[in-house]
Amino acid sequence: MEILLSWNLRAAVYLLIFTIAYLLILRRNTRVVFNRFYILLSSLLAMILPVIPLNIYDLSIDKLWPNVLLPEVLISPMAESEKIVVEQSTFNLNLYNVFALICLGFLLRYVFRLLWIVFLIIRLKAEPNHGMKIVRLESDKIPFSFFNWLFVSEHLLNDLRFDPVLEHEKAHADRFHSLDILYFELLQAVFWYHPAWYFMRNELKTMHEFEADQLAIRKVNRSVYQRTLLELTTYGGMFWLTNPFNVSLIKKRMLMMNQIKGNKPALKWLKIALLLPFFVAAVFIQSCNFATDSVEEVKLKEDQTPAFKQEQAPGEEVFTVVDVMPEFPGGATAMMNFIANNITYPEQARRDTIHGRVYVNFVVETDGSVSNVKILRGIGGGCDEEAKRVVELLPKFTPGYQRGQAVRVSFNLPVKFVLN
Repeated sequence: MEILLSWNLRAAVYLLIFTIAYLLILRRNTRVVFNRFYILLSSLLAMILPVIPLNIYDLSIDKLWPNVLLPEVLISPMAESEKIVVEQSTFNLNLYNVFALICLGFLLRYVFRLLWIVFLIIRLKAEPNHGMKIVRLESDKIPFSFFNWLFVSEHLLNDLRFDPVLEHEKAHADRFHSLDILYFELLQAVFWYHPAWYFMRNELKTMHEFEADQLAIRKVNRSVYQRTLLELTTYGGMFWLTNPFNVSLIKKRMLMMNQIKGNKPALKWLKIALLLPFFVAAVFIQSCNFATDSVEEVKLKEDQTPAFKQEQAPGEEVFTVVDVMPEFPGGATAMMNFIANNITYPEQARRDTIHGRVYVNFVVETDGSVSNVKILRGIGGGCDEEAKRVVELLPKFTPGYQRGQAVRVSFNLPVKFVLN
């Protein structure tokens, strides 16, 4: 679940970047087909990009604080007394579970709405008409279409306004706008919390209407078409996951239909060029490795060049890489067991369902003792203090040596607190 949430957060960042690009460059663009495909492809790219393993720029914890990263110690309350385990709820309603439940709720609503449209198609009789299947509605609903099914009220079928409605909805069907809507509405189960998704969904539906209007007025008189659009504003509500004939875009649609479009290929290519920095920014973010890698053994080659963490008085330098690295009695596994056996999952952290990694930095002195223990990155709930306390209890290491002399060496230790 943690992996899925991490993917979702990255995808949300990329969707925000692409939405900002749309706002700045394309929103006033009159090429509605280009805008439509940009919205669809950018949302798809936002979901695909997080799973592409680029990792060119390493910004992990051991790069931000350049020390040897020790093996990760995993701490769970299951290792504590039976009483604590019994008192814990069998269903841990943490952040991941809440997020998953909300996603599932939106997914179920999506399925319900889709099934409702299918139910209408099955229950009501459909008759072919100019490549569309007409489904007669008993109430005065706004005419709407779902693929090549056109849902229209009974009395509107014999009205003069039916032809403009038919051409408009046929344009929706011919350009597969319903497929766009099914795809984008499904994304709500992933981006239900993201304002960028709601904005892009409205923009996508606007592009659908502009495109359908442009195709319809090629076959129907423009004045008749616009008058029909205005007259049907008083009709009832619409169904979700469909293409309604009339939505709240009257003024914009009228202006778009009456707009004279010039052929400006240079401007088109300029806008495409202006979009490139936003895609480069998204790729750069994906190329940065924010993860933390643990190692099973801390071994260095003899020819490695030592690195200093900081400059201090002669003889007090703190090294990060030396010829002979300090060694815990019994090795890395023994150190992990010592920490796991002496640490306790803080009661406050369990109560507040706090979990995650605490990064502890410490120095192994020239006599092997542990000093200067501090928290590089914490999670709160008492976990930071507990991790620091146990690291301070570590017995003496075999000291590290550089050019035959005992030296001080700095380490980073990740301690992961897990509830599940």
